[in-house]
Amino acid sequence: MDLVELLERIRVMVTVKAYPTLSRQYNETVRVAGVRMETERPERVRLFPVPFRDMEQSKQFKKYDITEIDVTGHSRDDRPESRRPVLDSLEVDGHVSSGRSWERRAEWVRPLVADSLCQIKREQEGGRRRTHHHRQRGHAP
Repeated sequence: MDLVELLERIRVMVTVKAYPTLSRQYNETVRVAGVRMETERPERVRLFPVPFRDMEQSKQFKKYDITEIDVTGHSRDDRPESRRPVLDSLEVDGHVSSGRSWERRAEWVRPLVADSLCQIKREQEGGRRRTHHHRQRGHAP
């Protein structure tokens, strides 16, 4: 069986919804990024395609919502964090608030901060599945 075909259920805190783009194959889609919460350590995940405006209202999520969704590998994107979502399986299961100066959000994002894009690429090339946010010098995570 092809790895792309294997289904996996993941839990994601959504951190990014990109601006919609037009596509011949998918009409209007967005790329979604988030933090996997079901793994031993937080991991980045990138979901595409997501035809957000065409989704049922109950499945439309906001930034920092917690979602559960079935995913497969992505045949056209070899980045280790990329997954193809099975949209019918999507469930919005909560929200991580910005209370207490964003502490709860930071708990999940801080372990993913890297010192440079070079560090991220080295880890990806080394076969590690964990990816990071890039931290610019002089900015706290």
